[in-house]
Amino acid sequence: MDQDTIIAELIEANGKFYAAIRTGDIAGMETLWSARADVSVYHPNWPGIAGRDEVMSSWRTILVLTEPPSVFAEIYNIVRTPRTAIVFCVEDIGTARMTASNVYVREDGRWLLTAHHARPLPPQAGE
Repeated sequence: MDQDTIIAELIEANGKFYAAIRTGDIAGMETLWSARADVSVYHPNWPGIAGRDEVMSSWRTILVLTEPPSVFAEIYNIVRTPRTAIVFCVEDIGTARMTASNVYVREDGRWLLTAHHARPLPPQAGE
Protein backbone atom coordinates (compact mmCIF):
# COMPACT_ATOMS: atom_id res chain seq x y z
CA MET A 1 0.00 0.00 0.00
CA ASP A 2 1.44 3.38 -0.94
CA GLN A 3 1.98 6.24 1.51
CA ASP A 4 -0.76 8.45 0.02
CA THR A 5 -3.33 5.68 0.52
CA ILE A 6 -2.25 5.12 4.12
CA ILE A 7 -2.43 8.85 4.89
CA ALA A 8 -5.90 9.03 3.29
CA GLU A 9 -7.06 6.08 5.43
CA LEU A 10 -5.77 7.76 8.59
CA ILE A 11 -7.47 11.06 7.72
CA GLU A 12 -10.70 9.14 7.09
CA ALA A 13 -10.42 7.23 10.38
CA ASN A 14 -9.73 10.46 12.27
CA GLY A 15 -12.70 12.12 10.55
CA LYS A 16 -14.99 9.27 11.62
CA PHE A 17 -13.78 9.67 15.21
CA TYR A 18 -14.70 13.36 15.33
CA ALA A 19 -18.00 12.74 13.50
CA ALA A 20 -18.94 10.17 16.17
CA ILE A 21 -18.21 12.74 18.86
CA ARG A 22 -20.29 15.47 17.18
CA THR A 23 -23.26 13.18 16.56
CA GLY A 24 -23.17 11.35 19.90
CA ASP A 25 -22.76 8.05 18.05
CA ILE A 26 -21.64 5.72 20.85
CA ALA A 27 -22.11 2.59 18.72
CA GLY A 28 -19.94 4.11 16.01
CA MET A 29 -17.39 5.20 18.60
CA GLU A 30 -17.10 1.62 19.88
CA THR A 31 -16.26 0.37 16.37
CA LEU A 32 -13.44 2.91 16.04
CA TRP A 33 -11.43 1.63 19.02
CA SER A 34 -9.20 -1.44 19.10
CA ALA A 35 -10.67 -4.46 20.86
CA ARG A 36 -7.26 -6.18 21.10
CA ALA A 37 -4.68 -3.51 21.95
CA ASP A 38 -4.41 -1.64 25.24
CA VAL A 39 -6.42 1.57 25.03
CA SER A 40 -6.45 4.82 27.00
CA VAL A 41 -7.98 8.27 26.90
CA TYR A 42 -7.11 11.60 28.47
CA HIS A 43 -10.12 13.88 28.19
CA PRO A 44 -9.45 17.53 29.10
CA ASN A 45 -9.64 18.03 32.88
CA TRP A 46 -10.20 14.30 33.51
CA PRO A 47 -7.73 11.84 34.97
CA GLY A 48 -6.24 9.33 32.56
CA ILE A 49 -8.47 6.36 31.80
CA ALA A 50 -7.16 2.96 30.70
CA GLY A 51 -8.88 -0.24 29.62
CA ARG A 52 -11.50 -0.65 26.91
CA ASP A 53 -14.51 -0.89 29.26
CA GLU A 54 -13.46 2.22 31.16
CA VAL A 55 -12.64 4.17 27.99
CA MET A 56 -16.00 3.31 26.42
CA SER A 57 -17.76 4.23 29.66
CA SER A 58 -16.13 7.67 29.53
CA TRP A 59 -17.34 8.13 25.95
CA ARG A 60 -20.88 7.09 26.97
CA THR A 61 -20.78 9.81 29.64
CA ILE A 62 -19.69 12.41 27.08
CA LEU A 63 -21.80 11.32 24.12
CA VAL A 64 -24.99 9.99 25.70
CA LEU A 65 -25.39 11.48 29.17
CA THR A 66 -24.44 15.03 28.13
CA GLU A 67 -24.74 17.13 24.99
CA PRO A 68 -22.07 15.85 22.57
CA PRO A 69 -19.48 18.55 21.88
CA SER A 70 -19.38 20.12 18.45
CA VAL A 71 -15.72 19.44 17.79
CA PHE A 72 -13.86 19.69 14.50
CA ALA A 73 -10.21 18.80 13.99
CA GLU A 74 -7.57 20.18 11.72
CA ILE A 75 -4.77 17.71 11.08
CA TYR A 76 -1.29 19.10 11.43
CA ASN A 77 0.97 16.06 11.34
CA ILE A 78 0.86 12.30 11.00
CA VAL A 79 3.69 10.11 12.25
CA ARG A 80 3.48 6.45 11.36
CA THR A 81 5.08 3.06 11.16
CA PRO A 82 3.61 0.20 9.13
CA ARG A 83 1.30 -0.82 12.02
CA THR A 84 0.88 2.31 14.16
CA ALA A 85 0.26 6.00 13.60
CA ILE A 86 -0.19 9.16 15.63
CA VAL A 87 -2.41 11.91 14.27
CA PHE A 88 -1.58 15.26 15.86
CA CYS A 89 -4.29 17.86 15.43
CA VAL A 90 -5.95 20.94 16.83
CA GLU A 91 -9.56 20.57 17.92
CA ASP A 92 -11.97 23.49 17.55
CA ILE A 93 -14.81 23.30 20.08
CA GLY A 94 -16.74 26.53 19.76
CA THR A 95 -14.50 29.17 21.28
CA ALA A 96 -12.11 26.63 22.80
CA ARG A 97 -9.14 25.10 21.02
CA MET A 98 -7.44 21.89 22.11
CA THR A 99 -4.32 20.13 20.99
CA ALA A 100 -4.93 16.40 20.48
CA SER A 101 -2.99 13.24 19.78
CA ASN A 102 -4.86 10.24 18.40
CA VAL A 103 -2.94 6.97 18.28
CA TYR A 104 -4.01 4.31 15.79
CA VAL A 105 -3.03 0.69 15.27
CA ARG A 106 -3.56 -1.31 12.07
CA GLU A 107 -5.91 -4.25 12.79
CA ASP A 108 -7.67 -6.42 10.24
CA GLY A 109 -7.01 -3.90 7.48
CA ARG A 110 -8.38 -0.92 9.45
CA TRP A 111 -6.86 1.89 11.49
CA LEU A 112 -8.33 1.70 15.01
CA LEU A 113 -7.77 4.00 17.97
CA THR A 114 -5.69 2.94 20.93
CA ALA A 115 -5.35 6.36 22.59
CA HIS A 116 -6.80 9.86 22.52
CA HIS A 117 -5.28 12.72 24.46
CA ALA A 118 -6.65 16.27 24.36
CA ARG A 119 -5.71 19.33 26.38
CA PRO A 120 -6.33 23.06 26.06
CA LEU A 121 -4.11 24.76 23.55
CA PRO A 122 -1.91 27.36 25.25
CA PRO A 123 -2.97 30.93 24.43
CA GLN A 124 -0.98 32.60 21.69
CA ALA A 125 1.54 35.17 22.78
CA GLY A 126 -0.02 38.61 22.94
CA GLU A 127 -3.62 37.37 23.21
